[in-house]
Amino acid sequence: MLTQEYKFLGGEKIQEMFIKDLLVEFNRHLKDGWKLDAGQVVWWAVHKDEYPGRNKTIENTKMVPVILSIASQDDLKLRLDGYSAKEIRKCKVARILREAYEQNGVLNQADVSLLMGVSAGTIGKDIREFQLEHGVILPYRGTVHDIGPTLTHKKIIIQQFVRNIPTTEIARRTSHSEEACDRYIKGFKKVLKLHGDGIPAENIASELEMSKSLVREYIEIIEDLAEAGKG
Repeated sequence: MLTQEYKFLGGEKIQEMFIKDLLVEFNRHLKDGWKLDAGQVVWWAVHKDEYPGRNKTIENTKMVPVILSIASQDDLKLRLDGYSAKEIRKCKVARILREAYEQNGVLNQADVSLLMGVSAGTIGKDIREFQLEHGVILPYRGTVHDIGPTLTHKKIIIQQFVRNIPTTEIARRTSHSEEACDRYIKGFKKVLKLHGDGIPAENIASELEMSKSLVREYIEIIEDLAEAGKG
């Protein structure tokens, strides 16, 4: 086909190189169905390094196949140990998000909703509760690619910062880069100082060239931490 229909691609050497690269890419995406364990499925996820862009459609987004454990022996053990269906579901959500990330993919809440057979709103609530209960940030597209509301993972990063946990360890626990963690921490420290001086949120936003909504998020975290300190 190359020699007859696509001669413009180049000579024989170029065509051989093209075929080798094509086979490598094909084999990289090939998943052997017989290697799946019971309860596992293959799913297409956005590559974890494929950040969103303006007017970028899913057709133009790099995807990777990932193997996800929708059901496992761990779920059965949790049920036998008396955990509720909701608690088991939250553990399942955490598991498949981490499995996708370990295979260079990130899922969004709509993906998990389809896989789990519950609403996206329920999945979002499960994720938020799991993160706060365990002090971790799950690697789904909203956190890895900073899409949508970010208060939960900002809060967890800053909670660990005020406990003097090193940035490298915070980044590891939260599936964020050290640069992203440093950015949240620096923003928090700036807002903390100005808020402590009694400066209104609107003035803080103007002074720091931050959006008002971002400043309000930081102030909410500051107030939550202060309340927790009283307890």
